Amino acid sequence: MRRFYSYLIIIAAIAVVPACTKQDVAPNPVTTEEDILAAGKCGSTSSLVATEWMQLIRTLVQSEGKNPPQASRIYAYSAIGLYESSVPGMSGYRSLENQIPGLINLPNKYKRGQLDFTLAANEVLYQISTKIFGTLKQSNIDMIETLHKKYKDAALLTLKTKEIAETMDFAQKVAVAVMNRADNDNFATTRSLVYVVPSNVLNPSYWTPTGPALNPVEPYWGTLKCFSMPNGAACTIPSTIPFSTTPGSPFYNQALEVVTTTSNLSQSHKDIALWWADGGGTPTPPGHWISIASSIANAKQLSLEDAAEMYAKLNIAMADAFISCWNEKYRFNLLRPVSYIRTYIPGQTTWSSFITTPPFPEYPSGHSVSSGAAASVLTKLLGSFSFIDSTNKVFGLAPRNFTSFTEAANEAALSRLYGGIHFREAIDKGVLQGKEVSNALDKNIRFRR
Repeated sequence: MRRFYSYLIIIAAIAVVPACTKQDVAPNPVTTEEDILAAGKCGSTSSLVATEWMQLIRTLVQSEGKNPPQASRIYAYSAIGLYESSVPGMSGYRSLENQIPGLINLPNKYKRGQLDFTLAANEVLYQISTKIFGTLKQSNIDMIETLHKKYKDAALLTLKTKEIAETMDFAQKVAVAVMNRADNDNFATTRSLVYVVPSNVLNPSYWTPTGPALNPVEPYWGTLKCFSMPNGAACTIPSTIPFSTTPGSPFYNQALEVVTTTSNLSQSHKDIALWWADGGGTPTPPGHWISIASSIANAKQLSLEDAAEMYAKLNIAMADAFISCWNEKYRFNLLRPVSYIRTYIPGQTTWSSFITTPPFPEYPSGHSVSSGAAASVLTKLLGSFSFIDSTNKVFGLAPRNFTSFTEAANEAALSRLYGGIHFREAIDKGVLQGKEVSNALDKNIRFRR
């Protein structure tokens, strides 16, 4: 983001672990200066159409009650559609065709004349949002139609008929290609699979549901087709603390730390736990990071070009983070702190976590993995600087100040300890796993020449 660098207060490098195994990458179209002259530029186009649509999609995720893995998938395909609708006007950028496995048949030949990239983004995001959610509440359909009409009506007032026709034809082809990939990423197959929770009778380390009628969330998510990783197991960070119920053992001490921490929560700790809870009835953890990115895009008045790159990298990384995390969760299948503490720590049979324990295995922490990936992507793309996160102000919580994306990710991860829903190892290694996913994105997908 060349134009954005002038705004940065501090540019800082962040420490990263080695990238995941490289996947094979097929040749893909590169947007040349000739393409730009033929199609028009979006480097000077406002990113407002992007931020408004991403905010609407966050609202839809919340209203439709999508779980975090599902949300990450919805956000990723929306962001890929946004990027592909803009890339013809982004000098020196590449399409993601063939770089993301299964993303094919994107339109890469442009007629002489000009595409309008605001209209293209509006149409692509409209087409994707009406399909990627499956069924939608009528009120949500109405919101989609309203935003779509806003930009379409503006185009009718300012653009020539030929320009509108060429842009709409281009946008339709982009949306079809993106949704074709979504229709073949194994999501639909996992809807019909039945999961039987492994018995913890023979193995007491195994996870067991922690509430009435809590079905395991997305037990087969780790089998979905990845965007930048070879597979769901590519970027995992294995646990090295063996399960033990012996007092004084490393694992027992982890559980004891959860008890001690939650029994002595300061108001600051409670505020942190609630700020990053991002549970049911919210746009979920990845939606929280989209909110942060969008606020910066608006504050810095990013161009559509810069916003398209930012949203694509951020959401591809977070989607792969959830595939990677869920692959490990159901492979390792570790019980939650509440189950261990009530069973093995004396005097704690009625202990409860500060925030609600979610219905899936413990290791690694999903918010830690997705936040580690998000912070790594945003830091490498934008640098390190102070910002205010107002995401959950709508829930009556006070905005929080951060000196960097890394600080925000570390706080998000630690919030899971304050909330009492994760052991320390799942938190710390979760952040590292997220950075691994970010590195895989850098290694396996080239956005520029």
